[in-house]
Amino acid sequence: MKTIKQLLFIVLTGLMASSCQLDNFNGPDAQVYGAIVDAETGELVAQEIGTSGDAPSIQVIEYGYAIRKVQKWKIKINGEYQNDLVFSGVYDIIMNDGNYLKLDTLKAYPIHSGSNRLDFKVIPNIRIKESNVEKVDNQIVATCKLEYGHDTGKAEKLALFIQSDQYPSYSFNLSHVESNIEEDNVCFANNDANETKVFSLTLDLTSEEGQKLKKGKKYFARIGALPKDLGEGIQAKYNYSPVFEIQL
Repeated sequence: MKTIKQLLFIVLTGLMASSCQLDNFNGPDAQVYGAIVDAETGELVAQEIGTSGDAPSIQVIEYGYAIRKVQKWKIKINGEYQNDLVFSGVYDIIMNDGNYLKLDTLKAYPIHSGSNRLDFKVIPNIRIKESNVEKVDNQIVATCKLEYGHDTGKAEKLALFIQSDQYPSYSFNLSHVESNIEEDNVCFANNDANETKVFSLTLDLTSEEGQKLKKGKKYFARIGALPKDLGEGIQAKYNYSPVFEIQL
């Protein structure tokens, strides 16, 4: 029995030593950060909140592995991103999972040890221009103009989202109102025809949706526009206006 115990002790000690030796790789040594920027206006392209299937991401594939798996770097709601746990090396960087025209893949892009800035200049699927949201009597009224950036499909919905925190969205809102605008034929070919057209949405505070908001409280609102028919396999995501503060 004593001999068996000694053998077990030797085996277990060896396993523990070998497990320690396996975990001797260097940790992540690079940080990557940057922004998704409108190529024409220079503004950040606001995104969906990052906890749903609509959440955008930067997809990367690291070289040096027999099986190359796609990793996802989340994009913040304001259009910026930052990942502090990256291994330096060579990557393919894929930008086809946002509310903008997909970009050509960056092939064999080097990420160096330390800090790396990488911005992406994009064309939003829909630009929400000259937007405004305000309380008028017993209503919340939103107005804007629309410019279509994608050369296929057209705008499907216009919506007003209201939330108690700073980033209302399709995924997270206390109250909303939406309108189907397919009949307005907002598409790339008709940008000139829609250049001066003002779109509007009204939330009646006495309606079922309006009563979800409490008098005397402060809320945040933004307008969203949803495209459709962007092409096979492309998931439509809302484009957003700046955020407006509303005091009831």
